Amino acid sequence: MKNLSVFAIIAILIMATIPCTAQAPQTGAAQATENGPELTYHLSVMMPQYRFIDTSGYGGRVGEYDSLQQSLGGDVAFDYLAIPQRMTVHYSANFLSRDVFDSKSRITLGRWLDLGMDNRSFVRHLDDNSNFYASTISPDIIRIDSVLPDSLLGIRRRMNTAYAKVQLPQIPVKLFVKGGWQARDGNSQMQYFDMGGSGDPATDQQQGCANCHSASQYRAYNYTTRNFAGGAQVTVGNVMKLTYQHEFRSFNDRMQNPRDLYGTSGEIPPVEDIPYTPAGYYVHSVLPRHETQDDSLQMSLAVAHHVTFNGDLSYARTNNLSASHQQNAFNADGTVTWNPVSRVRVIADFHQQNLLNDWVQTFSLSDPTIIYPYGNPSIHRHWAGVKLAYRASRQFDLETYYKRMNVTRSNASLWPQISSPNNYDPLFVIPASFSNIAGFAARFHTERLWNARAGYEWTGTHDPGYVSDPGTNQRIFGDLTVSPTQWLTFSNDASIMLQQSFPAVQRSNHLYVDTTFLTIKPVPRWNIGAGYTYLQDNLRTDMRFMNDSAIGLYNATLVPYKQLSQNFSVNTNYQIKQRLDFQVTFARSLAHSGFRPDLNPLNYPDFPGAVSVASFPSEAAYAAAFSQALGLASGPVSLMDVPQSIVGSTLNYHLPRGFDAGLRFNYGSYADRMHPDLSGQLRSYTAFMGRIW
Repeated sequence: MKNLSVFAIIAILIMATIPCTAQAPQTGAAQATENGPELTYHLSVMMPQYRFIDTSGYGGRVGEYDSLQQSLGGDVAFDYLAIPQRMTVHYSANFLSRDVFDSKSRITLGRWLDLGMDNRSFVRHLDDNSNFYASTISPDIIRIDSVLPDSLLGIRRRMNTAYAKVQLPQIPVKLFVKGGWQARDGNSQMQYFDMGGSGDPATDQQQGCANCHSASQYRAYNYTTRNFAGGAQVTVGNVMKLTYQHEFRSFNDRMQNPRDLYGTSGEIPPVEDIPYTPAGYYVHSVLPRHETQDDSLQMSLAVAHHVTFNGDLSYARTNNLSASHQQNAFNADGTVTWNPVSRVRVIADFHQQNLLNDWVQTFSLSDPTIIYPYGNPSIHRHWAGVKLAYRASRQFDLETYYKRMNVTRSNASLWPQISSPNNYDPLFVIPASFSNIAGFAARFHTERLWNARAGYEWTGTHDPGYVSDPGTNQRIFGDLTVSPTQWLTFSNDASIMLQQSFPAVQRSNHLYVDTTFLTIKPVPRWNIGAGYTYLQDNLRTDMRFMNDSAIGLYNATLVPYKQLSQNFSVNTNYQIKQRLDFQVTFARSLAHSGFRPDLNPLNYPDFPGAVSVASFPSEAAYAAAFSQALGLASGPVSLMDVPQSIVGSTLNYHLPRGFDAGLRFNYGSYADRMHPDLSGQLRSYTAFMGRIW
């Protein structure tokens, strides 16, 4: 069981504090341990298990992080403590199946050697999102789905890390090395859209890609990420600590990048200002191989007994091995803490991030003879703030803070946003923008009964880089914890956020979040816990439909969107006569969301070009198709209704001589009311038996 490794560590700490009988005086080398007992302790856990699993419906969502396999596994743990040698050995592992496991190991020898390793593997299943409604939303979109309905798409992820720390004798220097290796493999769904294609090479070569093309297909993943680092840590008394590290990171894919037919529809030059691409097969969704060298320096300095400084510098060089593009990053952080008197604390911090890109290429729009440069602009971010905390009394604290953030984008003209919300004019990246954040909070607390905190925060953004940036943001928050008795604890966290956007696209957003926890302990061996989370997101934003200027545009101002999510959870555990442990957990989640545009047919504008451009038989036919498309947009396309339930129970009986045996049951239910084909149920039964000694 997962709690056994925690129990093993606690047991060793308890045994290490037990008084031992006095030993006879030693001479020679043995005198080095005259104050320590000649004793060793160890604790071992061996708890094999077998799991039976059963699924109904679609198992990919209800078992999103499950291998969905019957499997032989269990828990293994070993802890060893040798007091005279100051040596500890720890190993713990939980195996669910060959693809799902978690293990940790560590060895220490006093203060001069520390070795550790972590290994984890899990499987995540992804949804099949092939329900596209393409032909209904727009009749000129040709959709190709090669992913079979209800396909189980799973990605296995393996993560391994290791480290070693050595304290050099006689000098305050500690050397360390660490490394990691991560891998992903499996199948997932890949969707893409090109501006002119039908999936038929013969048709597209003759007609010049005369249709819009949308496709869904399988993609096999197989790539690894590695990192290796080494450095030294120097400690100068209690005054300064310096840490230098050099790290090498690499990304390597072993995949065949997909190739599909792409092309630009329409005349040459086309009437729409879109990139010109001749019909043909192109590689897309490329994951480029790259390597990074990173050097960093960290410093912790006690300037005086009431002033401390913490800072770090890092410089990284990344090289794209596929196209030889380079990217350099320089980051710096600094924080100063000042306690002039015991009641006052001042914190000032400064941060900067610089990303220098060396990637520029060219492309053409409607006229292929005119070439435009395109690439990633270099981004420079820096922000600074100050925070003041004042203890007015033993039970009342005040704090206030201010932060200013700036963003500069060098060569911003390299990255225009071609498709703007009104589909008329490109929205270019603004070279510079800044924002201000200010807030205050008050806290009232007692030694045990009360702990309450409330505050207000304001954010103002100026000259945003993108139209989606909010103009102003106001947040009201409050936290409360009450413990009237030792067996009852109540806590609540709540916040309200109000956002207002810029005039380019009108947008307002109200976000309400509340989380409540309740813990009850009626008797010493019985615990009950409950939790409730409420989230409501009310968004109103401008939207535009049928954004093809050759046919017409339909504007819907401040379209309402609402997201509502509620989560309930209850858990309890009870121990009977120190022999029988009984645990039950229950969780229920209810999530709803969707937007609704104005669907009144009387508000539809006249589209005189619909018949000639979009080839509708009449204006009435176009109005009917447009009404159906809007209905889908406010219905199956945007609505979400997904109740979920999770139930778990464990019955564990402690047998004599350290043996344990028991049963576990887990149940999961996922229902998608808008897409019933994704609904499913999962049940698993696990029997375990083992020993602790």
